[in-house]
Amino acid sequence: MTWLIFTLIAAFFFTIANMIDNYFANHIFKNTHVLIFYVSLLNLLFIPFIFLFQTPNLPTLAQLPLLIILGLENTLYLYPYYKALQSDDTSTVVSLFSIGKMFVPLLAFFIVGELLTFTQYVGFAIIIIASTLLTWKGKIQFNKSLGYMIVTSLLIAIGIVTYKYLYTTATWSTGFVWATIFSFFVALPLLLISTIRKQIKVQFPQFKKNIKLFIAEEFVTFLGLATFTYALTLQKVSIVEAVVSIQPFIVIVITIIARQYWPTIFKEDISAKVLAKKSTLFIIMIIGVYLVLK
Repeated sequence: MTWLIFTLIAAFFFTIANMIDNYFANHIFKNTHVLIFYVSLLNLLFIPFIFLFQTPNLPTLAQLPLLIILGLENTLYLYPYYKALQSDDTSTVVSLFSIGKMFVPLLAFFIVGELLTFTQYVGFAIIIIASTLLTWKGKIQFNKSLGYMIVTSLLIAIGIVTYKYLYTTATWSTGFVWATIFSFFVALPLLLISTIRKQIKVQFPQFKKNIKLFIAEEFVTFLGLATFTYALTLQKVSIVEAVVSIQPFIVIVITIIARQYWPTIFKEDISAKVLAKKSTLFIIMIIGVYLVLK
């Protein structure tokens, strides 16, 4: 059950990171390109920590295309993700990551040959339907965060399955470190666009002012990715992804507690009616997760 412990730890760290991301996207950096650049830059700071656990190897020529894909995915998914955070509650956005459960088993089947049972596929369907209903406004109208998170989830699903495929020939540290390095090189060309370069310069004082919070966010993201990718080396990718679906519950609990001290920081509707709807759908999602694990 080592994989389950690491997956639950990853879910907790990801939740904390999501809530800080919400604060950045809604209160500090409205320009998502600037936020993406600074996030990619700070990711490099945590690479030395990997050497404390395992020394990465130089990638082989066969592994390079996979690392390039991961570098693109790790950077590109941030844009629709931050846009979703600017348009909806954190718990809703986090729960919409479950849409990726629709893509992961399909991609896992074609790329790494994973085949699940009928019950597990029913579980995935339940997760997807419950996630979608979270943004339903009546009739056929949905929050635009749903569209952003469909794109985000697809990109992340591609990344997760690519990680799983990469780990058939590479060590955990090799895949993690080089994917992070390639992610920075994907974000680096943002400096070539004059308008974005000017905004990066203008926003630098804000970045400097919030550097401690940035480091904290990147550190918990780093810990989340590290424990998550390690869990992928121990268990089927589809099952690991399903367990991470408990994140919305963690968001709600942390928000209720945090609101007592910082009432305006987190973008989250915790009115009785909304909490009832979310809690019901989150429970349905957990049933889906149970079926996937079963």
